[in-house]
Amino acid sequence: MMRIFSSFICAVIISVNITNAQTSSVETDPDVFVEAINAVENKDFQKAVELFTVLADQGEPTSQHNLAILYFKGLGSPLNYKRALYWAWRATLGGSERAIVLVDDIRDLVTDELIEIVAEEIVVELDVKAMAGDRNAPERLGKTYYNLFIEPNLQMAYIWFLISQAFGNEAVNSMILEIEGLVEVTDRINYQEEALQKFSKILK
Repeated sequence: MMRIFSSFICAVIISVNITNAQTSSVETDPDVFVEAINAVENKDFQKAVELFTVLADQGEPTSQHNLAILYFKGLGSPLNYKRALYWAWRATLGGSERAIVLVDDIRDLVTDELIEIVAEEIVVELDVKAMAGDRNAPERLGKTYYNLFIEPNLQMAYIWFLISQAFGNEAVNSMILEIEGLVEVTDRINYQEEALQKFSKILK
């Protein structure tokens, strides 16, 4: 627990330059982040939760990670494993490597049922974004189906990775090959047809 709290302090007391480098594709107000850091330093955790929530909703991974830890520690809000896991996973999808450790810590404490609930919630949100044309959502859907659910949904992970690849995302190639090694060729062919149909319905 102390290791996690220490990682939080390190995470929030970082320079704005590092934060901007981590989130160059996300437009957020750096002043809000600095204000959130100051709130933590002043032990005004309720304000920190409010400010990090604003940035987390905008997709800023460092703020999502910090918000997850606040929920995990019960600072600024009553302790809530569900919200902690939700925001920690969102942070990992945004590229926060530190958040992966927090996801594992939370998963060790909670029930399989809670993990499934959070995974479903994230999938529903990402599905809407993907079908609306968000080019980042397909890869994130694939990762959620493959890595967050208790039993990986290879079918849906494969479909969304194929769609992400179709949009030119080469980062998913290794995951596609990995899943292809786990499913029968006949299933693979069926999944490819489903991916094609879904791809045709996405707003471009």
